[in-house]
Amino acid sequence: MFGFLTKDMTISFRKLLAVILLFSSSFAWFFIFFTYFENLISPGLSLDSFLANAGSVIFLISCVIFAFIGGAIAEKVNLRKFLILWILFGLVVLLPLIFFRGDEFLIFFAILGGLAFGLGFTPSLAFFAESTTPDERGRVAGVMILVAFVLVVFSSVAIVALGLESITILSVFVGVKSIGFLSLLLDPVARSKNKAKPWRMIFSLKDFNYYLLALVLFYVAAGLVSLLWIALPNTPEYEAALRSANIIRYIGLGIFAILAGILADRIGRKKPIILGLIMLGAGYAIVGLMTTPETYFVNLLLSGLAWGVIMVVYLVVPADLSPPGSAERFYAIGWLLPLMIYIGLNGSGRLLGFVPPVDIFSAILSIILFTSILPILYAVETLSESKIRERRFRDYTEKVGKIIQDSKKPE
Repeated sequence: MFGFLTKDMTISFRKLLAVILLFSSSFAWFFIFFTYFENLISPGLSLDSFLANAGSVIFLISCVIFAFIGGAIAEKVNLRKFLILWILFGLVVLLPLIFFRGDEFLIFFAILGGLAFGLGFTPSLAFFAESTTPDERGRVAGVMILVAFVLVVFSSVAIVALGLESITILSVFVGVKSIGFLSLLLDPVARSKNKAKPWRMIFSLKDFNYYLLALVLFYVAAGLVSLLWIALPNTPEYEAALRSANIIRYIGLGIFAILAGILADRIGRKKPIILGLIMLGAGYAIVGLMTTPETYFVNLLLSGLAWGVIMVVYLVVPADLSPPGSAERFYAIGWLLPLMIYIGLNGSGRLLGFVPPVDIFSAILSIILFTSILPILYAVETLSESKIRERRFRDYTEKVGKIIQDSKKPE
């Protein structure tokens, strides 16, 4: 049934499950925390908007800082033991919220949340990189993203259905984070013994810098759009559009992640990235025409699908380019540096109340997204041409064989 997805994969089923569950549980935990942090800190109360925005920014900054720290630590210690301690910390770090709630604890728990997610993030990505081969990596990454957002959807539905109480949200946090332990039961979760390459060597790789520049420009556009949404009217129509779009966009994001993964393993990484950027540009063009609940809904859907494509390919590219033992550093630069730029744009705009003018907004975004395609055109394809030709030839011979077999069947 899933032959189109698993065909020619060399990774064992147990290791595949271990890779998927380790990443998906932590990534879903991140999204749920970011979404329901205010409800967790001040259940039933309204936080000061400046303080709430400051908490979100500090959480994201903490994620980035501790991801760099965690990657550096994981290079020097037993990876399995490190991940066990990381998951355990994620289970217990927020339990004091049962007793300590309120605005005065927001910053403290924002930092702890960043620590709970960031510390093991790049090591879990390195485990994915070292467990997969280039011609199966896209499909595995697609399944990882799909499972993560299925967990996000189910968790969100459970939280809303059971009520936005702290104990409910904490129970969901514990359940999602605990899934990571299954990975450690399924696989030894060992890592390469190779010494990590110096940081300066990574920055000297021309092709990696091309891919990095494209992602930076993508995050710049995403950061600017998020500032526009802050200024939208707080009306039932916009809230309904957001609620309706979020569930659909998360499922659509997962489906497009699978499709992008299949494409990335068949035709290479560059074309899916360009496709994702074009989809995002189409969504942002609608913003420039008119900002209504309907265009807001369509933009959320298109941007969600584009994020699914972009996230999958950028899970794959650092793994393709990193030598054994250096994946944490490639992911730290390839994922976290662009995120820091996004935080700078989004965070400063939220805290200062800056809203870009809508009339010139679409033109600026179109220029940024067009520019982001140029570095991809210059970058080398990270899936070797021989692998692409081999897959095309194999597909061709299978089609010919099927035609011959069908022709031999008696009429």
